[in-house]
Amino acid sequence: MELRGISCIEMNDFQEPRQRIMTSRSFGKLTDNLGEIREALRQHGQRGAEKLRSQSSLARAVLVFLKTNPFRTDLPQYSPSLAVELPRPTDDSREVLHAAGYALQRIYRKGYLYQKGGVMLLDLVDASRQQLSLLDTPQSDADRQRSAKQMGVMDELNSWMGRGTVKLGTQSPGAAWHLRCTNLTQRYSTRWDELPTARAK
Repeated sequence: MELRGISCIEMNDFQEPRQRIMTSRSFGKLTDNLGEIREALRQHGQRGAEKLRSQSSLARAVLVFLKTNPFRTDLPQYSPSLAVELPRPTDDSREVLHAAGYALQRIYRKGYLYQKGGVMLLDLVDASRQQLSLLDTPQSDADRQRSAKQMGVMDELNSWMGRGTVKLGTQSPGAAWHLRCTNLTQRYSTRWDELPTARAK
């Protein structure tokens, strides 16, 4: 019926805010290094918080997951996850990373080589319609406004000067979680040294 021009599936509204935001990526190589895994999740958490702010939403919970390689039958398997409820709905990267760090400490186990990790922001609400707590005080409202200004400045700098210009925490060069780019296509439009060379005979 679709081929005959009869619409059978409703189009999704791409402008509608997402109900959950997940950022994850496979590591460049298997690792059991807690510090490297923490760095990877820190990057995912920050990216998720940026997406959260871009759609003017707040998260009520943060879920962290790890995965070993299910195709390596010679290795022990372990794929844990844990959701942490936030004290209040937030889009502050620092609060997201604090919850993600807590979850990682709870689920990480030695003796496993992890292939993938990720952070998911759950139970999203519209920032302009959030339900305030009865325990809120002028101080907590001031903290919320200060947080919004700080995150706004961070997003503005990263938008103006490039993603990752301002970030929380540092990255270890050559860490296992970095992607391997051995088959990367040449970047003709952004790298002078990768421009194709033509020779006339």
